[in-house]
Amino acid sequence: MNLAKNWKKLCLGSVALLATVTLVACGSNTSSSKKSAGNADLNKKQTITLWSFTTMQPQIDELKKEKPNLTIKQVVVPYANFQTKLDSVLGTDKAPDMVALDAGFVEKYVQSGKLTNLGDYGVASAAKGNYQYTLDMGKDSKGKQVAVSYQAAPGAYYYNTNVFQKYLGIAPNDVASAQKALSSWDAIKKTGETIKEKSGGQAYLFSSLEEIYNPVIGARKDGWVIDNKLKIDSSMTDSLDLMKEAVSEGWCQNTIPQTPDWYGGISSNKIGAYAMPSWGLFYWLKNYAKDTAGAWRVTEGPVSYSWGGTWLAGVQGSKNADAASALAVYMGTNKEFQTWDVKTQNDFGSVKAINKEQGKDAKVSLIGGQNPYPVWSKVADTINGKNQTQYDQSIQSIWINDVVNPYATGKVTKSKALDTFKSDVKSAYPNIEVK
Repeated sequence: MNLAKNWKKLCLGSVALLATVTLVACGSNTSSSKKSAGNADLNKKQTITLWSFTTMQPQIDELKKEKPNLTIKQVVVPYANFQTKLDSVLGTDKAPDMVALDAGFVEKYVQSGKLTNLGDYGVASAAKGNYQYTLDMGKDSKGKQVAVSYQAAPGAYYYNTNVFQKYLGIAPNDVASAQKALSSWDAIKKTGETIKEKSGGQAYLFSSLEEIYNPVIGARKDGWVIDNKLKIDSSMTDSLDLMKEAVSEGWCQNTIPQTPDWYGGISSNKIGAYAMPSWGLFYWLKNYAKDTAGAWRVTEGPVSYSWGGTWLAGVQGSKNADAASALAVYMGTNKEFQTWDVKTQNDFGSVKAINKEQGKDAKVSLIGGQNPYPVWSKVADTINGKNQTQYDQSIQSIWINDVVNPYATGKVTKSKALDTFKSDVKSAYPNIEVK
C-alpha cells in the first residue's frame, strides 16, 4: 500500500483514471473556454513533473503501462517540508506541472487561486460516480473543481471481538450488536463503563482520546472558519466532557496516538476499539495485530467522517499544465485504472461502482473474514466534505493541544482552555476574527 510511515502523511493510493482524457471522451463542447483535445491528449509523448509528499511509484508504473508515451517525473518532498517548498515555487517557472495534496492541507491550495479549473478537462461528467465529499473538498470558493481525489478514506471503528465478547457478551460475528454498542456517544460512554467494570479496570474501550476527537472533528457541521470568523462547532464543545469522563472514569487508556503504547494495544486484548480510516485496516491493524489477527471486525460507529486522502491538481502557468490537469482527472475517475488500484493496492476507491464490484465478495482474514466494503461505502456516502477549510491542519492541532488534552486530563477549566485556544488562533491568524 502506498503509505508513508507518519500518520499525517498517510494516504490511500486508489488511483482512478478517466477513459481517454480527451475532451471528446469527456463530453466536450465547443466553448472557447474548453481546452482542445490535442492539448489534453495523454497519448502523445510528453513529460509531467509531479510533486508529492509520499511516493506514488506503483501508480506511476501502472500509468506507464496505460500511457506508454507519458513520462511522469516524480519529486517526493518530505511531508514536513512539502508546503514550504511548494509555496516558494508556485507562481514561478520552477513550479511543478502537477501536485498531490494531502487532506490536511488540500484546502489551502484549493483556495489559493493557483490551480487549474478541472472543469475545462471534463471532470464534471467524468466524476459523476465519485463520492461527493471527495469532490466537495476539491472545489474552490467559487465552486470550481480544481482538485480531484484518487481515493476515498472513510473512517470507522475497528473493534476487538475478544474484548467485546468477554466483557459485553457480544458474539464475534454479531456486528449489529457491536454497532449498537458504538452507535452514539451515549452508547459509547455506557460501553466504556461496562468494559471497565467487568474487567476490573484491566481493559479499556479506547486507547486514546483520538478515538473520540477524530470522528467528532471529521463529522462536524461547520468548518473552523466561516466568513473569516472563527467558528467552534457545537459538537466540538459537546464532546469535551465525554473525553474528560473517558479519562477520569478510566475507560480510555489515554495513550498518545501512533506511539508504541497505542500500537501495542492492538495486540493486547486490552483495548476494545480503535477509530481508523479504511487504510488503517491494511496498515496499522495488519502490522500490529500480532496476537489478535482475525479477532477484529469493523463497524461504522456514531458518525461519518474521513481521515486522510490525496487530491491531485494541475498548476496554473506550468509548462505542461494541460496534460497535468487531464491526468488529474484521469487519475481521479477512470474505472479501469481504479480497478487495478483497488485490486492491487488495498485501496478504497473514489469511484463508487468500483468498490461495489471489487468488494462484493471480499473477505478479509484480519477481520475474521468480514467484508469491510459495505461499511466503508455506507460511511463514504454520508461524509461531509463541506466542513473543510484552509486553516484545518493548524487549528485542529491548536484545538487538541490547547483544549482537548489539558481539559480532559483536568489540568485546566473548560473556559480557560477555550480562551487559550482563541488567543493562539488569533496569534497564528491575525486576519481571522475571533470572539
